[in-house]
Amino acid sequence: MIALQINNWNESSKQRIEEVRLLEKVSIDLVSDINQLKEHIRNATVRQTIVDSIFTFLHKDPNSDPMKFLNYNFFAISTENHFEVNSGTFDESQSAGSIKFIQNDSLREQIFNYYRNTKRNYDDENTVQSLYRDIFPIMFKKIIATKEYIFMHNGTISNLPELDIAALSRDQDYMAILLQKEISEEYQIKSWKSFLQNAESLVQQIQSNQNEKDSQ
Repeated sequence: MIALQINNWNESSKQRIEEVRLLEKVSIDLVSDINQLKEHIRNATVRQTIVDSIFTFLHKDPNSDPMKFLNYNFFAISTENHFEVNSGTFDESQSAGSIKFIQNDSLREQIFNYYRNTKRNYDDENTVQSLYRDIFPIMFKKIIATKEYIFMHNGTISNLPELDIAALSRDQDYMAILLQKEISEEYQIKSWKSFLQNAESLVQQIQSNQNEKDSQ
């Protein structure tokens, strides 16, 4: 009987050690996610501001500074961020079956939900697909294939038409990709803020769980 109790205690101790190790590594992954999400939100917010500047350019001061207009477009329209969740520890724990060592059922379920939701990141996936499918073709035709861009790119004087910003303000295809990029940024920021809130909450809950265990 004593030997059985000792074995049970040893097994319980091993599981507790594994739980602590697992939660510490999950917390590290979550902090990496938090930092990545904050950076993406900052970048997207800057891009939104520049898109607003492009609209101002189009309607108030067309053709005044083509090079500045080109730079605005490249930064705001042709760049993007997409969240890549750090799920290595979670994936490993699922594969090894060690996720079961997290004794707090609510915490374990919330960790499952976080990784399930972040891996189904449809907003980012749609944005990347849209960039290559919808935005780049129009951008290359309307903006890149111009005299100003070729000169900026390699210093060559080309026979291409000059960039006509005033005409772009009346071009439905160009205005469509500008609006599409602005709206997609809004959806991404909303999604990232939700992920960020969940990740920060999980880090706090993991720390509280560890503190509670240590006090026992």
